[in-house]
Amino acid sequence: MKKIFNILLLGVFALPMFTACETDDESNPILNEPTSFVLNVPPYAVNNVYDLKNGKSVELTCSQPDYGFPASTTYTVQISLDSEFTEETSDAKANYASLETLYSTAKMEVVASDMNAALLELWSVKNEGQPLPSEPVSISVRLKAFITGSNKGVCLSNVIGMNVLGTNEKTLELPENMLLVGSMLNNWSVWKPMAKASGLNGQFWALVYFEENAEFKFGTKENEYIGGDDTRVKLEDKANSGLTAASNGNILVPTAGWYTVYIKVAVKGSEYGFDIMFYPGEVYLFGETNGGVWEYNENWKFTIPTQADGDFVSPATIATGEARLCVKTDIDWWRTEFTLHNGTIFYRENNNIGTSWSSDMGAEYSVQPVVGNVILLNFTTGTGKLQ
Repeated sequence: MKKIFNILLLGVFALPMFTACETDDESNPILNEPTSFVLNVPPYAVNNVYDLKNGKSVELTCSQPDYGFPASTTYTVQISLDSEFTEETSDAKANYASLETLYSTAKMEVVASDMNAALLELWSVKNEGQPLPSEPVSISVRLKAFITGSNKGVCLSNVIGMNVLGTNEKTLELPENMLLVGSMLNNWSVWKPMAKASGLNGQFWALVYFEENAEFKFGTKENEYIGGDDTRVKLEDKANSGLTAASNGNILVPTAGWYTVYIKVAVKGSEYGFDIMFYPGEVYLFGETNGGVWEYNENWKFTIPTQADGDFVSPATIATGEARLCVKTDIDWWRTEFTLHNGTIFYRENNNIGTSWSSDMGAEYSVQPVVGNVILLNFTTGTGKLQ
């Protein structure tokens, strides 16, 4: 991404990370709890103005908190209109805003529109709904850090000052949700939520059975009904489904079967663009319980049912350990990962799963086969079991 000194960004997503131990033996280091770390002042931050409307991105760097050992760290960017940050109390809200995007390195970029949205909110609260002025505004910036996938090692950086030129024009933000509706759900008033692709803003997926000549639409919210006749929609069939726009405005799927529906949203000026891709509906078993295979291997592909109410069935496991489950697309396997939680399919989405589901989310989120077990998944009912 082009770096311009005029900005602050929305960011990258947390990657699978490491959880620290607090006991000291031959394999476990001692966790040091730092009280602060250093956010570096960019060399251009003192006398220049960051243009949040026309700029592209700015680079922020910091020292990693001293945890006593190398640890994967997550950072949050916080901004305030005051030089001192104050926390929320029973009488008043906090005087700062935290950007939603999490960062996984000590070198990060911040998108101008993300910072501007936070600035608009802070300015409106402090100035009783007044718009941003046409001249630059002084803001304060700090970082919050913690050991990824845990509540340990929480600490704050020093505060640095910046001058920014904001805009009252609100930039279109990528949608947080995506839903499907259509004949494959047997009711055009039932909206099926799609799962978020882990770490990819505006990208969603769902494994769905389509009967022959099924028709559907989608939306960022219920009752939006975006179809194949919408000029913002682009269709790409990677599953030989016959995916096409229907004459009635719906999206047509001529060939019956299980398909992974993948929707990628982009902001194009003041409008969205929707890329809809169909992949074969394929589920794979990764991890310890298949002997340590961490790739799409045909020997560890689930059998595919021929009907909507059928089960995907895994090969029998050959080792004891945690099962890692995913559907196959063109992106990293863990971005479409899922597990079982109390018999229900639970999608990874943007949960930080590094070492394992058990260590990062809890034992109840971990599927633990022994030798000879199989896993059954029913994506119509959203349930599964180990047997």
